[in-house]
Amino acid sequence: MDEADLRLIQALAADGRASGRDLAQASGISEANVSRRLARLIEERSIRIIGFVPPEYLGFHAQFAAFLRVKGSPDEVGESLAKNPAFSFVSGGFGQWDIVAYGVGTDFSHVADVLDDAVHSHAGIHSSDTRTVLEYLSPAATTRIGGPLGPPRALDETDRQIIQQVQADGRMSFTEIANRTGISATSAADRYRRLVSDGILRILVIPDPPRVGLSVSGIFHVRVDRPAREVGRALAAFPELTFVSIMSGSHPLGIEFQARDGAHFDELRARILAVPGVDDVRFAIHRRLYRQSFAWGTAGG
Repeated sequence: MDEADLRLIQALAADGRASGRDLAQASGISEANVSRRLARLIEERSIRIIGFVPPEYLGFHAQFAAFLRVKGSPDEVGESLAKNPAFSFVSGGFGQWDIVAYGVGTDFSHVADVLDDAVHSHAGIHSSDTRTVLEYLSPAATTRIGGPLGPPRALDETDRQIIQQVQADGRMSFTEIANRTGISATSAADRYRRLVSDGILRILVIPDPPRVGLSVSGIFHVRVDRPAREVGRALAAFPELTFVSIMSGSHPLGIEFQARDGAHFDELRARILAVPGVDDVRFAIHRRLYRQSFAWGTAGG
């Protein structure tokens, strides 16, 4: 990946559905070259451009993370969990845990069923520590778990179909969306723009970390001796952190990080430990990503 690719990704991060002309102006690359580079970046999975809707807006009001130690092959356990649509993120790691699995449920009774079926009865899992996700402080600062929150307005079946299409491809044309949902392209565009303006839908550009020079990524769990929100908001300002969440358990802040290399990781960990209110840090380094999907409750992703 060269400097022009990185400029294009930066332009996409500002607006994932920007036109080729706008991307060319923002990145300093010709419009024809933008088209070729963008197609290549997507085809080789250097980036993914997808639609994001908070899970509670789609009826998933319970979110959880399971931190697992396994008896045998972590890959066998990770690949097994990745097939379960209740798990949106499954990663194998080095450090505190062998597998980290994040999932959603319609309610906590549903979560209990998922854990019994997929975790507690799995012969390859030695132990599990499951924690409830209570609130996100970044980047989805409007997302708060723990109540029957719904979207700012009711979603009808056509809205849900449009969301499903852009969850798979955030740059899908309005003509293609129209063909797949049985409405006109004008109606598809109007509905999409209303979903965005109402704060229900946004487009995420997700680079593959190693391809953009971030070779070390993983999860920190932080124990605090001050209010968790106060410490979490301070940590949310760190550019290396892709999300900060408040969770149940002894280490109530769960944060995902991306670092250039081992030296950058050590420096980041030291900065986190220096934040007032941080009492202890545990971590796991991502070894292999088995699943990452924002199409909640579906097998795709």
